[in-house]
Amino acid sequence: MSNKQKAILLMVVSTLSFSFMQLIVKIAGPDIPTMEKVFFRNFITLFLGLFLVFKDKAPIFGKKENRLALLCRSVFGFIGVAGYFYATNNMNVADASLLHRSSPFFVIIFSAIFLRNRLTRVQISALLLAFVGSVLVINPSFNVNVLPALVGLISAAGAGGAYVIINYLKGKESNSTIVFCFSLVSCTLSALMSGSDFIMPNGIQWVMLLGIGIFAGIGQIALTQAYKMTNPGEVSIINYLGIIFSAILGFVFLNERISTRSFIGIALILTAALLLYFMKNSKEIGRSKAA
Repeated sequence: MSNKQKAILLMVVSTLSFSFMQLIVKIAGPDIPTMEKVFFRNFITLFLGLFLVFKDKAPIFGKKENRLALLCRSVFGFIGVAGYFYATNNMNVADASLLHRSSPFFVIIFSAIFLRNRLTRVQISALLLAFVGSVLVINPSFNVNVLPALVGLISAAGAGGAYVIINYLKGKESNSTIVFCFSLVSCTLSALMSGSDFIMPNGIQWVMLLGIGIFAGIGQIALTQAYKMTNPGEVSIINYLGIIFSAILGFVFLNERISTRSFIGIALILTAALLLYFMKNSKEIGRSKAA
């Protein structure tokens, strides 16, 4: 088995693990506060990140000149996770998964605004498709029911901002430092924001909270290893399998059905993602041939 094939398999494992994490978040329901779930989602990853920091002999808090960027990446990542969990608690898991996974489109927008990257026609077309797809999923009716969907979109924006900063930190900080700092900030913020809402879990709730942390840890390990084994651009599209996994798990365990409107929205966003994926890969092939 080649490194690329192993990386693809690891990405499938990662995506499936994150889908199971989302399912447990949904099953846990409102009895466990969202911030408590966010805390446990990052608690196990915190120790994983610390282990990797020592293994890689990397600075725990990064280099002095990069600490502000690491903090901003961590805060944006926290917004992404917290918004994702809130949306999952309050809407169909497949729809929440779809909105959260629209983060690459926010990466394009933020890169154009802050990094002055020029938008191509393909990127503009993909953004328009993704926008229409998101509107179909959100189905705006200007009442309280639309709030979870908007929060899900905000979670994608947070994740997109985090990815842009990760790209800025590429080659400047190790992945282990970035993971550790994100987990530390997320645990701290979620603990502070829990406040008096914190509840002492009972037996089954402990199992669910630990399950959230364990599946998140497995997903993070598999994702990091996959990106180390091959070019992330070659396997990143597999992340969108999470929408399908979430839809299947939601149907099997929660009896959730995808509406025709959401199905069309999913198809449009997947088409937009494929456009960007093939455009990126064709550019990389062209560069390699030119070299």
